[in-house]
Amino acid sequence: MTADVFCTGLGVMGCDLEVYRVRVGTWAARTGWRVQGSNKGAQVRSFLVNTCLCAAVLAVLLVIGGVEKNPGPSMDGESVLQVMCSGCDRSLKSGTQCNMCGRWYHNSCGNVKAQLADSGKWICERCKWERLCLLEEKLEKALIQIEELKMENKKLEEKLRVAGTGNDNGRQDTVQENHTVEQCLVVGDSIIRNVEAGQNNMKAACFPGITTEQLHRVLDSRDLGSPDTVIIHVGTNDLKRFVNLDYVMGEMYSLVDRAKVKFPQSRIVLSGVLRRTDVSWRRIGALNDRYDWIAKTLGVTFVDPNSWLEDWDFARDGLHINRRGARRLSQLYSRVGGLGSSGKERD
Repeated sequence: MTADVFCTGLGVMGCDLEVYRVRVGTWAARTGWRVQGSNKGAQVRSFLVNTCLCAAVLAVLLVIGGVEKNPGPSMDGESVLQVMCSGCDRSLKSGTQCNMCGRWYHNSCGNVKAQLADSGKWICERCKWERLCLLEEKLEKALIQIEELKMENKKLEEKLRVAGTGNDNGRQDTVQENHTVEQCLVVGDSIIRNVEAGQNNMKAACFPGITTEQLHRVLDSRDLGSPDTVIIHVGTNDLKRFVNLDYVMGEMYSLVDRAKVKFPQSRIVLSGVLRRTDVSWRRIGALNDRYDWIAKTLGVTFVDPNSWLEDWDFARDGLHINRRGARRLSQLYSRVGGLGSSGKERD
């Protein structure tokens, strides 16, 4: 049917083409749903084909690779948990576990002996070092407590001696005579042990292993009398404990300032750190330079004992001084403190 015949038919029906389109609609509008339906069916068929193809490829790959479908967790082999050696950070196939921290090491990395490896009671070097540091801290605290008990025991013995005499007048005269003699108090770490030997006017308050911060607390909590001269020797243990020398310098500054307040009538002398074999000369000299600056800033005297002691004045450990070194250090402190005939200060 041609367009002329179609239009003639519309004319016979009493309506034109525009009115017919409004009533009936266009051909595309009436057949669009058929096109859309056919497109959706094609998409579904394409999706199913692609899914089947992917499944087939995956199955082929699994068969070629020898992998089972959904194998699940396997408890065999080393693929479950890969243990690393704490010494070399490499994969560990056989080794020994530390009994304290639980870390694993190769026997060669941890220097594990065969007997210890079989017994299961091996401890790594890291745990040994931590345990040793803990024991050293406990030992230092115990030594400080022992020294405090010794000082309290001396005070009690003095009170008993005074009470036994029964002569208050004689006691007052004795106290006055002792006060006329110059007294020197040396306070510090184990370096000053036995430094008061042979010196009647010198008293040493030795605290082995003590640090600058700990000595500050000792000055706050204990009564050390009113000596004419106070010599402070501490800092040897701080060299190994703290890397930053400025921190040690700050602690020493606070300690000397506290000593000036606690002993307002006494002369304060700051003694430098002695050399030791496990610390470089450069580090010791840098710390003593800081001590010298503290002494000049706070108006106290600084003395460096390294220029007074010789190499043979030290013990075999290279840290402490022997008896000869103690006598030499006592002579130096006597000169600095102005005791007896050696009252002049060494230039």
